[in-house]
Amino acid sequence: MPKKKFNPEDVIGKPYERGLLPYGGGVSMRTGRIAFAVSEEEHRNDMKKLKVLL
Repeated sequence: MPKKKFNPEDVIGKPYERGLLPYGGGVSMRTGRIAFAVSEEEHRNDMKKLKVLL
């Protein structure tokens, strides 16, 4: 069975639970809901940029 691809738009606005943000994101401290999420592609691009700095 193929693994479902992560879509950040599917989790925004939901109450935070462990594992909902595999590539990072942010949670509102006031409401406990997910404010933004990072896609796999964004995460990979950020890691490439950081790797260049090392």
